Amino acid sequence: MELQNRQTINIFLSSDDNYAKYIPVLLESIYCTASADYDYKVTIADANISDNTKNSIANSSRNYSNFIITYVDINNIVNKYKDLFVTFAHFTVSTYIRFFIPDILPDVSKAIYLDIDLLIKSDISKLYEINIDSHIVAAAVDACYARELYYNKNNAISYSEKILGLPKGVPEFNAGVLLINLNKWREENITQKCIEKLADIGRPRVLDQCILNAVIEQDYIYKLPVEWNYVWHAQLEGLKPITKSSVFNEVIKEYNDKIDQIKIIHYTSSVKPWNIYSSHKDIPVIRYLAEDWWRIASKTGIFTQLLASSQSYINTQDKKSNLNCVKRIYFFNLRFFKIKQLENCKTYYLFNIPILRVKTFF
Repeated sequence: MELQNRQTINIFLSSDDNYAKYIPVLLESIYCTASADYDYKVTIADANISDNTKNSIANSSRNYSNFIITYVDINNIVNKYKDLFVTFAHFTVSTYIRFFIPDILPDVSKAIYLDIDLLIKSDISKLYEINIDSHIVAAAVDACYARELYYNKNNAISYSEKILGLPKGVPEFNAGVLLINLNKWREENITQKCIEKLADIGRPRVLDQCILNAVIEQDYIYKLPVEWNYVWHAQLEGLKPITKSSVFNEVIKEYNDKIDQIKIIHYTSSVKPWNIYSSHKDIPVIRYLAEDWWRIASKTGIFTQLLASSQSYINTQDKKSNLNCVKRIYFFNLRFFKIKQLENCKTYYLFNIPILRVKTFF
């Protein structure tokens, strides 16, 4: 769709096909909270996203006004640096592409980078409007790595100070939500510095996030309030204040104070709303934050596919655990959504109303 003659907010995403299927939920959350005063251009760095997934994204966003979605093939970047782009756990090579945003968007001076595992709960134009003329990025502290630093988990102090070169006691920012001054990034040659630092470290603990923290000087980082990047990993781990650490306590206090003012939920760690483990679903805050994601997902055109893929994941976990599949609820039972398996019939409920019934065979 053609955008009107208004200021455009550039939003940048990067994904392979595994994570791209969740893009419609992120886009729906952006659209539901978006200001009508702006146009929105979403650029998706395409690490082999399938045509079927692109069609799903297009169908889910076909009625969005003031939005345009484009794809950029990044295989040339991945192939050039494939020996540098180490990955592990749930990370993929597409995470490194944020190094190259200024090159991919050469005519853009300011952009918002977003991870895929996010949910936007507030008007993102308010983030865009923050003045970062004298900064390279605006980013929020990561509470989990602040804790690692305090406890010196996995020798975090030495890694932070000697490998990354961060000042003593300064925790990393989380790179899942970034407001970027692309002009200043280019002036400071940050892309090349990132590549050189990655080659130097070899296997950074949090991949590109560590590299960005190592390369961008503290004076160039605008400290975002945590509500703009609320990592739910902090709630999964049950962070609590510690009397001996004023810095860490300030971070935790901010997390506790902002629980009802979250602007962006970041579903960090391998635990996501679509694969949440039964051991986590009973944590009230986690249940609440997961429900937010599914509530938005229910508005998209891929809702039934998400239900099916989530159920497939739960079934896999059940088989590994040798649990009886009959006459019990498989999926985490949210206040508004659940999946129930009875004999040879699987029923999907939304607000306790059966919306889909499928025969199953064991």
